[in-house]
Amino acid sequence: MKNISLSIVTHNSYKVIFECISPLLADIHNKFVIWLIDNNSQDSTIAAIKYYAENDRNIKIIKNPINHGFGIAHNVAIHKTVSDYHIICNPDIIVNGRTIGLLAEYMDKHPDIGILCPKLVNSDGSLQPNNHLHPTILDLALRRVGSVWLKKWFKKRMDAYIMLDVGYETSCDVPFASGAFMFCRTAVLKQVGGFDERYFLYFEDADLCRKVHEVGYRTVYYPEASVIHQWERAAHKSWRMSWVMLVSAVKYFNKWGYRWC
Repeated sequence: MKNISLSIVTHNSYKVIFECISPLLADIHNKFVIWLIDNNSQDSTIAAIKYYAENDRNIKIIKNPINHGFGIAHNVAIHKTVSDYHIICNPDIIVNGRTIGLLAEYMDKHPDIGILCPKLVNSDGSLQPNNHLHPTILDLALRRVGSVWLKKWFKKRMDAYIMLDVGYETSCDVPFASGAFMFCRTAVLKQVGGFDERYFLYFEDADLCRKVHEVGYRTVYYPEASVIHQWERAAHKSWRMSWVMLVSAVKYFNKWGYRWC
């Protein structure tokens, strides 16, 4: 297996970080560096990740004095790391023992892939459809609207946006892959400068995919590998996070152009 690195950004992640890190260490102990970048957690997250770092020399901790957001924090690791492949991983991800090896093997065979994403599943094993087409104003509005009637009327459109019409059983190119878990070619990440740091949270993954496409690489979904994503859908539960998402959407459309439908 080639050299692999991984970064996890934490912020008050104590409830999930043990379930994330323990399987990773069991799978890849002494094989590559894990970067843990904490964005000023106020719970016991720092104590938890220090416990791991004290017992494994391949775990590197970076503590930020403020919450810089998702992309800025991951970029710290992306710019520092020396590896063939780099994994962007959420703290609410649980990786099984076969996932990383399968992704590395597939990436080895396909040098035109810049980002490879596994199947995301819920804790009960059900599918979490997180592949997307490039976002439009209409698609985002439909996902936020509360009307059952409207969602039923536009069901075909909404299913197409998360690529349910393509399906999740076979490998395919994905215009906008989820940033919850990305298996990336490190040289490509560095070539595009990592994440655009103007985004605090949301759409930085959509933006990264477009930057990867611009330099001639593919972003691909590979369902033979899977991870559990304990998705909280914060933007759907908090007005503050809804506002953060809206601001990021405006930044995305300002950069890549407004598509209404």
